[in-house]
Amino acid sequence: MTRRELLKYTASAISIAAIPTVLKAQLNNKVDKLPQNNNTMKIQRLAWAGIKIELDKTTLFIDATSYADEKDMKLTVETEYSHALITHHHSDHYDPAALKTVFDKRSRLYCHEDALPWLDTKDLRTQSVKLYQPIDASRWASDLVAIPVPAVDGFGHPQVSWIVQGGGKKIIHCGDTLWHGYWRDIANAYGPFDIAFMPINAARLNQGKVSDTGVPAVMNPEQAVVASKLLNAKLICPIHYGRPSENYFETPDPEGFFLHFAKERNAKPLLLKEGEYVKWSSV
Repeated sequence: MTRRELLKYTASAISIAAIPTVLKAQLNNKVDKLPQNNNTMKIQRLAWAGIKIELDKTTLFIDATSYADEKDMKLTVETEYSHALITHHHSDHYDPAALKTVFDKRSRLYCHEDALPWLDTKDLRTQSVKLYQPIDASRWASDLVAIPVPAVDGFGHPQVSWIVQGGGKKIIHCGDTLWHGYWRDIANAYGPFDIAFMPINAARLNQGKVSDTGVPAVMNPEQAVVASKLLNAKLICPIHYGRPSENYFETPDPEGFFLHFAKERNAKPLLLKEGEYVKWSSV
């Protein structure tokens, strides 16, 4: 993508975000009009909620962490450039120590502008981004474009979801958001999506000043499936589940219930183990 093309696209994307849903649909000026190259986006599931996207010369991490388990896979980079996005500042989504192992002086960490004051950014080059502001995540190396869109955090902290498009593919990564009313707007302005990466564990927490109220701070399996349908996602990949602990509670059998509701709602599930790559032939 040339600089002229990116600037033209940036202006149109911001204007779309600022107008009502019905007008967005009428304009037919969606993100899928971006120029594409012949490379295919590669996506690898990492630990917990993390994914790694590779396109041409660029690797882009989203919510990549080493978590707290020595058995977790380590972050690696095989491309010339590496950058990262985070949905919010919680330690299971933002791990500066892990990112430093795959960053160099050219690397950037992108986050929403309201999240930046919450971050420890020592020795990391950061760039804050406004809601709906598209960025060239490849830094001119390919057509990898990312856009932050609304999400709602279970503890009232700043959080976004990220849309990423490149190589003819488009995905959305939803961090650990709660259910919210932005799904239709996001779908009308930016959909459809090839894959929606959705949290499913309906987490509850007892830690520090946070006492469990019995009300989840993350979407449950059924909400995640319904959200993927509203987003017009071809596939839904569950993330953010499978690690309950003494003070961190999950809905029972999150994967089993996810598969049940996916079948009930006629959604197409994509289960990936840590380290597995998306096979686009299934999309």
